[in-house]
Amino acid sequence: MVKYLINDTTTYRVSTIDDVEALHEELINDSSFELASFSYKTKQVKAKGEVIDEYVVVTAKKVFNNEKEPTDLIDVKYEKGQFEANF
Repeated sequence: MVKYLINDTTTYRVSTIDDVEALHEELINDSSFELASFSYKTKQVKAKGEVIDEYVVVTAKKVFNNEKEPTDLIDVKYEKGQFEANF
């Protein structure tokens, strides 16, 4: 059986609007797909009515193949990575 990946919608969490802009640029420049849509929402974590944290949720729709005439076989792998903070 041949399976063609047509599109994928991925949701990311980033810390700041600067990170949103960097991610947007990264996705635009990735030649393995076409970025069909990109949106973000700022979220706030509140405790007792006060904002104690803020983050941004980004949604990106990536198009890999034309639905009617797919040409590329895309192999998707999800791997957990370890984040290293250098302070």
